[in-house]
Amino acid sequence: MESDDQNAARETDDGGVGEALRAAIERTLAATAPAAAETRERAGDLVGEISKRGQDARGELARRSQEAGAEIARLGQEAREVLSKRGLEATGELRTQLDSFERRLSSVEELLRRSQQEAGGPTDANHPDSKSQAEG
Repeated sequence: MESDDQNAARETDDGGVGEALRAAIERTLAATAPAAAETRERAGDLVGEISKRGQDARGELARRSQEAGAEIARLGQEAREVLSKRGLEATGELRTQLDSFERRLSSVEELLRRSQQEAGGPTDANHPDSKSQAEG
């Protein structure tokens, strides 16, 4: 068994080692605290910069999308105008062709009437070959 003196010496030695360890840890923390604070500050700056860039990118994206939407609307309007113009041109062309067909039909009907008159055929306006029936 150990004597009381030996226990007391051991407690003193253990206390001294513990205190020395505690002091070493405190010195280490004290020495690294400024570096840790600087790192924390730098990390905060980086987060702020990332946030600012994100906001800038969001603003740029919104601006570009508005420009693209306006361009699409402009192109759509131009396309409508071109199609409308082409539609009017096609309508005019169809009207011209229809007028030409009507003139040709009238000419054919007139030739048919003359041919029937010369052959002694019916010339009655109510006859199925008459112009009023062909148009109706």
